[in-house]
Amino acid sequence: MRGGVLIAEGLIAESGAHFAASPSGELPDDMRVIDCRGLVLAPGLVDLQAFLGEPGAEHRETLDSASRAAAAGGITTMVCRPDTNPVIDDPAIVDFVLRRAHAASMLRILPCAALTKGLAGQEMTEIGLLKEAGAVAFGDAHKSVMNAQLMRRALLYARDRDAIVSHFTQDANLIAEGVINEGEFASRLGLPGMPKVAETIMLMRDLAL
Repeated sequence: MRGGVLIAEGLIAESGAHFAASPSGELPDDMRVIDCRGLVLAPGLVDLQAFLGEPGAEHRETLDSASRAAAAGGITTMVCRPDTNPVIDDPAIVDFVLRRAHAASMLRILPCAALTKGLAGQEMTEIGLLKEAGAVAFGDAHKSVMNAQLMRRALLYARDRDAIVSHFTQDANLIAEGVINEGEFASRLGLPGMPKVAETIMLMRDLAL
């Protein structure tokens, strides 16, 4: 659509076809025009699984460098995964991430806290305290909680506290050492495959719980 968006003091003031240039190409003197042909104008994107280097791997990236790279791609909010070093499984670490993000990031960074301590799948974290500290969701990153009793307790606890659980649904016993989707292509390459039922079974279990 031919048109434009009027930005005033950093905010969208108005938009529409009537902002298109006049036939003569003239525009008001106080209007600075940015040619956006070939570009996309959209609401800020949200990355729900941002694997960040800070804390623990600042040599790879910091919250500052990660936020700059994300902003260049149109992302305005990142939900960081809990598999940092240390793991985000304590209210103090949640507070640290939020304070560092406020000081160093050019966009909004929100922490997803671990569902189990140390991502070990053995003991549930303090969901209530972590949420109070600022965690927006709970999960064990790319690890599945195989203990059904523990997962049930975590889901019930999260429900009572209006907390969001983001679970990586994949049966670790079925995927074993798989590195690619199971099928003819995996067989031809001689690579161990991961059956799709590994995800389905875990998802159905969680829905039943």
